Formats: sequence, C-alpha cells, structure tokens
Amino acid sequence: MATTPRDDIHQAYWDAIVRRVCSVCLDQRTDGTCGLPRRTCALQSHLPAVVESIASIESDRMDEYEAAVRAQICTTCAERESDGSCAVRDRGECALSAYLSLVVDAIEEVKQGR
Repeated sequence: MATTPRDDIHQAYWDAIVRRVCSVCLDQRTDGTCGLPRRTCALQSHLPAVVESIASIESDRMDEYEAAVRAQICTTCAERESDGSCAVRDRGECALSAYLSLVVDAIEEVKQGR
C-alpha cells in the first residue's frame, strides 16, 4: 500500500502500519502493493483519525479501541450506510476493523519509540 501521509508524524505511523498490517493483508498483491479494487483502504483514507483515536486510548481491552474507532471514524466513513450499518465491515473487508489489533500494535510501537 502506498500513500502520502500528511506529515512526518503520520509517516512514522503509516510505516509501522505497513510493516504490521499490509504485510499480512489478504488484499495485498504478490508485489506487495495494495490490491483493493474499487475503493481506498480505510487505513489509508482515515490515517490521521485512526492514529488520533487509537493513540488516545490506553487499555488492554480491544473493545475500547473498537468503540473509539466506531465513534470517531466509522461515523464519518463513506462506506457507512445512512442507517449506521457497514456492509464492508460486516463482510470483513474493512482493514481497520479486520486488522484492528495489528493497527493498535503499530501505533503503540511508534508511541513508545517517541
């Protein structure tokens, strides 16, 4: 996956996400690039909000991270339906939802290194 993070801080988080998440993502092409058809990965399109929402939580419980993501990111996502449902997430095709624990690990890695 390639993206242009908005600043150096987001670049460090993006690099950690690529190492931990994109390397195991089922949508990865054989050359390592993103193979998502017809849409942009939620990690890429919501990077600043992902970092902010996850970095603000300090917990051993994934449900707290999931609640923060749903409240701060899913509510503004273009994939969300007007009734609040998300077929992409429900099908397991949202990388943010499917790989949330790895995303948390990546963000924590960068936070600890700063």
